[in-house]
Amino acid sequence: MLSALVTVIRSVMVAIMTVVTLIAPFTQQKEAKISHKKEGCRASFAAVSDTHLKNNFIRLGMFEFGLQDMAEAQDRLDAVIFNGDITDSGDTENWQAFSDTLKKYDISGNNIMVLGNHDTWGGDRTPAYTKETFIKFSKEATGREIDNVYFTAEINGYPVIALGSEGDSTDATISQEQIDWFASEMEKASGKGMPVFVLCHQPFNGTHNLPYNWELDKDDPPDKGGIGDASDAILAIVEKYKNVIFISGHIHAGLSTEDDGTSYSSVENHGSWYSVNLPCYEYPDVRRGGNITNGTGYVFEIYENEVILRARNFATGTWLEKYDVTIEIK
Repeated sequence: MLSALVTVIRSVMVAIMTVVTLIAPFTQQKEAKISHKKEGCRASFAAVSDTHLKNNFIRLGMFEFGLQDMAEAQDRLDAVIFNGDITDSGDTENWQAFSDTLKKYDISGNNIMVLGNHDTWGGDRTPAYTKETFIKFSKEATGREIDNVYFTAEINGYPVIALGSEGDSTDATISQEQIDWFASEMEKASGKGMPVFVLCHQPFNGTHNLPYNWELDKDDPPDKGGIGDASDAILAIVEKYKNVIFISGHIHAGLSTEDDGTSYSSVENHGSWYSVNLPCYEYPDVRRGGNITNGTGYVFEIYENEVILRARNFATGTWLEKYDVTIEIK
């Protein structure tokens, strides 16, 4: 009974939060267009996760508010990353809604799609369907031609490596073939002497207060809410290099810092590498605390000796400076 009541309360809070965020762009004056924080910016890109799009005017409307904000940037973005759970179920109709909406806005010539677990649940949920559909809409929506659910890209010369699940489970199914490929690509990317951006919808096991932060259950197994079985193998590769920024989503958390009194931090310093868990763009889970408004993400600005993560509500066009983080390039 209590569980059912909690579910109802949670749904009501999410609905209220969605309505408030939807009307905010009409009631608030935008603070500032997207522009570089300092001179000497070598590249900048926006990153959002968990848009959960389907042919629904509320979700598509929220998505469009963000795209419009990005399109109106004073300093044009060099890329936009959609870091998984782009669609709500991975059906062709969901992907078509994403593609049609994205193509309405001239944001960047370098849009990057990453596969999330919800994106693997379309059609017959087979790896073949997922791969074929993802490849098709990657080209249709962004013009990017890929031949697998994992691939490499660049943002103004800075290396980007995108991992993708090869199964339909909530955690990631990463084959040994993909792990070997990742090891090879990391070796090549690290030789450029630049920060390397690794994209994966699921975070590493045990980061960002997982497993507890997945279902808020102290008895959850260690791999709950994370990459899953392949987490240790991928982490061992990342830990070999400096200046790696691993970007995930999946937890449905909002923006948070260690000073928030919440159970997690959106950005974690692991010494030679950083873990960035993007806030949930659509309906972040109110139970986790932090900033739980819809429409949030980060603008990454790359400078000679640092990468600045600037938190932004793209739906309302406002900076959320409390959650900004600067990462030194070693």
